[in-house]
Amino acid sequence: MRRVRRFGLSGWVAGVAAIGALILGAAQPAPARAEAGLQINPLKYEDRLAGSQIKAGHIDVANPGDAAVTIVTEVQGFRQVDLNGDLQFFRDDAFTAGIIPDQAQFELGPHESVRVPFSVNPAKLPRGGVYAAIFFRTVPTMAASSSSYIAESANVGTLLILNNGSGGSAGGRIAKADLPFWQLGAGLRGTITYQNTANPAGGVAVYPVLSSQVLPWDSRARLTGPFIMPGASRQFAFSRAGAYLGLLPVTLTDAATGRTVTRWVVACTGWWRLVLPLSLAVLICWLAAGRPRRSRPLGRLYTWFRRFRRFDH
Repeated sequence: MRRVRRFGLSGWVAGVAAIGALILGAAQPAPARAEAGLQINPLKYEDRLAGSQIKAGHIDVANPGDAAVTIVTEVQGFRQVDLNGDLQFFRDDAFTAGIIPDQAQFELGPHESVRVPFSVNPAKLPRGGVYAAIFFRTVPTMAASSSSYIAESANVGTLLILNNGSGGSAGGRIAKADLPFWQLGAGLRGTITYQNTANPAGGVAVYPVLSSQVLPWDSRARLTGPFIMPGASRQFAFSRAGAYLGLLPVTLTDAATGRTVTRWVVACTGWWRLVLPLSLAVLICWLAAGRPRRSRPLGRLYTWFRRFRRFDH
């Protein structure tokens, strides 16, 4: 039976993808406060496992505080639970057996650091994508818990993104492209929802690569989406700076599958936001000033404009 904890981690950046540094503290007021905190590096570890070869890695853990701390380690799995990419952590026996930190508990003095090795045994992990985290949690001291100090516990971790063997499958699709019909900003904008269609059991995560094109004259622009776990969907922003005018089709293409999605927009963006109103104002003033003599089409427009003014009055 697995126990589940959920922590909100939003906005994976670059990217790619950012990490969970979680600080848990008591909320009761007290006259004094004992600070707790840890620094770790790296925040993310990625590797491809092959056969039964045991892989080794390490995590640097530092205590920036002025007091000694006792630290315990724990391995948990994680999954994405919403369109923002928030993570839910859970305990899993397979991850605990296959990913083993070298030290289950250790102490760090003030401003000390240590390198903690860990091993990964592919034979004890499920095939395909493996998504786990090694957490380092400080244990409140007996003195803090028996005094007027608040007992805080810092809980930080490194994400492990592993591909165990060749059994992992990848796939995805553009589930939704939401571009407002009226585009009046510095460029085109909207949101894209991308779904990783791989099976959560054994599938692998993807960073979707899309290209956008505004027909008929525009060139293609590349857009890389965020980290998306198998079976999950992520929503991310679409933007394309530039001066666009008129009724235009915006085409989004998935580089992995070649499938396209097209949305029509009416755009007046970039320098057109200044040029178009100014041009219309100049034209109206010119027509109101007097009859043009040299241009027959403009003369007809002038005649229509004068008749419209008389009718209006």
